[in-house]
Amino acid sequence: MKNPMNRPTARQFFAVATTVLCALGASPLAHAQEAQTDCAIRIGGGPKGKVYELMIKDMQAVCGAEVSICAVPSIGGLPNLMMLSSNQTELGIAQLDTLQVMAGGGDENIAALQAVMPLHTNLLHILALRNGSRVGVTGMPFSGQTQVIRKFSDLRGLKIAVVGSTQLLGQTLNKQTGFGMELLLAETDDIAIQMLQSNQVQAMFTDGGWPLPSIASRLPTSGLALVEFDIPAPPRFSIVQRTYQNLDSFNNKYLGSTNMLVTRPFKAGGDMGKKVATLQSCLIRHLEELKEGRYQAAWKDIKDPLNTLGVARFTPAIIEKTKVSAR
Repeated sequence: MKNPMNRPTARQFFAVATTVLCALGASPLAHAQEAQTDCAIRIGGGPKGKVYELMIKDMQAVCGAEVSICAVPSIGGLPNLMMLSSNQTELGIAQLDTLQVMAGGGDENIAALQAVMPLHTNLLHILALRNGSRVGVTGMPFSGQTQVIRKFSDLRGLKIAVVGSTQLLGQTLNKQTGFGMELLLAETDDIAIQMLQSNQVQAMFTDGGWPLPSIASRLPTSGLALVEFDIPAPPRFSIVQRTYQNLDSFNNKYLGSTNMLVTRPFKAGGDMGKKVATLQSCLIRHLEELKEGRYQAAWKDIKDPLNTLGVARFTPAIIEKTKVSAR
């Protein structure tokens, strides 16, 4: 049977994850073991300085007095699911599309995960050179021509530096569009930009919530330009418009995917279940503060903290007891 919509299978996701981790010389399990041992809840986050990590810092600031939290760094959502599956963390952040594919791929531990609450939307950020890149270079003097890239549809047949888990998304988009992009793994955004500036690639992919610090910090004189996502969104994704004034990019269209804060299926009345319930309750009670205070703008993406978009919701013991009493 063919894979519906040409989406990567769970096995392909695992294969790519292994490639990414080996290339980065990183192990999510090692990160989990290095995390603080005295924290009540370990949360699989993301690379330093990206929005996953910054969202967990906000959680610590607002709810740390009620339940201690520590972040476990990783390259993103897929390793976070792997750490949850292997009991290396208690919670993790992952994109909904990744969670759904992995849950349907035969890993019972991932299929059993429950949503604490929806989080922000991850955006695919595509960068190119403002003045264009050389394409069709053969090695002969003066070969090739300069191509200015401003739309995703300009990327057909080009080389793309993919940061971390955007390699998975790149594969999905290749299968969806047939663009035949050549994906080259980059360890960090800075390395991907170096590859772009040296013409090893003609564009780069990186993802995260808005505003993504590694994009928002670029100067107008950097020579970089944001590329608009100009084709229909694949299933499980959406189109989101955002602005980065520093790169003269206004109301650009981005491919977006909702993130979920997920947990293992702890017993609601057990010790760990109570800790997860405490964090869940705290985040919901303080959501307006997180949206309006001096925290990440990504919190404003959350419209309904109770809508887990089809993922089974973690239910605290107090709610279960109320249901029993009502019978």
